[in-house]
Amino acid sequence: MIKIFSSHTFSKLLLWWFVLIYFYSCKNYEATLNPDYTGQAGQLTDIQGNTYKTIGIGSQIWMAENLKTRLFSDNSPIPVILNDSIWAKLQSPGCCWYNNDSTNYKELYGTLYNFYAVETGLLCPDGWHVPDASEWSTLGSYLGGPEIAGGKLKDYYKAYWVEPNPCLLNEYQFYALPGGERLNYNGSFSQIGVTGFWWTGTLKKDFEAYSRTMSHSDKSLGLLLNDTRRGYSVRCIKD
Repeated sequence: MIKIFSSHTFSKLLLWWFVLIYFYSCKNYEATLNPDYTGQAGQLTDIQGNTYKTIGIGSQIWMAENLKTRLFSDNSPIPVILNDSIWAKLQSPGCCWYNNDSTNYKELYGTLYNFYAVETGLLCPDGWHVPDASEWSTLGSYLGGPEIAGGKLKDYYKAYWVEPNPCLLNEYQFYALPGGERLNYNGSFSQIGVTGFWWTGTLKKDFEAYSRTMSHSDKSLGLLLNDTRRGYSVRCIKD
């Protein structure tokens, strides 16, 4: 026997059908727009053969170590600047290691770059880039805001940070380290063990660009505007 629905019942069934399609379509659309990669670990190799751990945090995938390369992604060399006065005057790409000592500082803390190296767009491996200021802000927001995000990103091993070092056991495996900086006005080095500085890809104006910072003394993810000649660490983020 064929069951015949009234027009009212048929309309209700049709409405529910559309509701279900809309609901599942929206859920899938949201998942496409906002994937959550948190905890997904991987590996990345740069053009020079350096290998890095990677980690997903929210909708982003980050390098879990500081960049070490002395080659741009097009295989051209990044000049290594050892002389302090040359570094202080340089207005073209340059890199170095803390205290010009690659033996003791490169493997753990990575390489320090001026912003001129960053703005070439060739610093990170293919498929990756230096995160701009807004992408760093997205990371901070996901972790509860800039006031506490640094505490969730810092490496918690006490040997790396000067005490006190309030952090939350590096629960997101970002392993931020206090790699210090190279100053723009005299080419000297400072802040190892005390502060970590990372360039963003955002230039504010001539000779000034944004960076993010974490200190041994608090849990914040700071924002600085500094001279493009300074030497800071770099993390890459997946395109």
